[in-house]
Amino acid sequence: MEFQPGEGADRAESAIHRRGVAGAKTIESIIAHSSAMWYNPIKYNRTLRGVKHLKDQYVGDVGDYGKYGLLRYLSQKGIKIGVNWYLTRNDDIVVNGNIRGYLDNEDESKYDRDVFFLLKYLPERSIGQIESSNIIPNTLFYSELLTIDDLPKAKRWGMRKAWHNQAMRVLADAELIFADPDVGSTDDETALEKGGEKYVALGELQQYYESGKDVVYYCQRARRTPEQWREKMLELTTMCPNIRIIALTYRRGTQRSYIFGIHPERFSFYDTLLDDFLKTSWGTYAVKNKNIPFFMEEVPEVFCG
Repeated sequence: MEFQPGEGADRAESAIHRRGVAGAKTIESIIAHSSAMWYNPIKYNRTLRGVKHLKDQYVGDVGDYGKYGLLRYLSQKGIKIGVNWYLTRNDDIVVNGNIRGYLDNEDESKYDRDVFFLLKYLPERSIGQIESSNIIPNTLFYSELLTIDDLPKAKRWGMRKAWHNQAMRVLADAELIFADPDVGSTDDETALEKGGEKYVALGELQQYYESGKDVVYYCQRARRTPEQWREKMLELTTMCPNIRIIALTYRRGTQRSYIFGIHPERFSFYDTLLDDFLKTSWGTYAVKNKNIPFFMEEVPEVFCG
């Protein structure tokens, strides 16, 4: 039986309407009965076995919809992705990252029906569910907690270094590394301060890049001026010779950007691929009273060597 994109989500939604959420019980049973090929049975890893201090509280937020949509698009084009979630403990107070009202508007599903309905009917909000769903195929995941804030500063470097080295081993076979910190990037020294867990260190990105990987990382623009934002997007050019930068911004909830650092010989491939992504609904369709979700930032070409 040939699988068509969106078919699994349509069947899952239909099953829920016919039987009701209570009758369907879990998305696994919905998918099993509807022969949806995009979903793999849950393989209960340690994340799913009761570890509740991960940032599962944000799973399914509107930011996740765009993030998984982008990663899914790239993986379906044959790129082997390595995701480092930069997982930290749950926040006591959720300021941003709890926007799920979009799941009540079926028009939002036009961007990616499979991702939309997976997030809508997740039986449990957890990173483990996302990993095991196979919604981002051809992908490796690193899910170890980064917890150094409670350590004396003298011990944080060694702990973070060990954590990062393990991530590099786990994601060694990936072509593109996606770093998903809470806030964005920072210099190596600041990454060891209190609150440094919420950032990817520039040195960590540099090591991935120098090992032959292309990289992409999450970054909030926050209140930066246009000039400050240009400098932020170009920060890796001061560390990685001839790196090429592409930046996509997602305009839902908090403005989120995905900054790509690409090796020169692969720049044309990624530039074309991301331009094609913006020709999909993600870059062309606006839900009523909303912006078109994704656009490409203007990034000056900078070469160093």
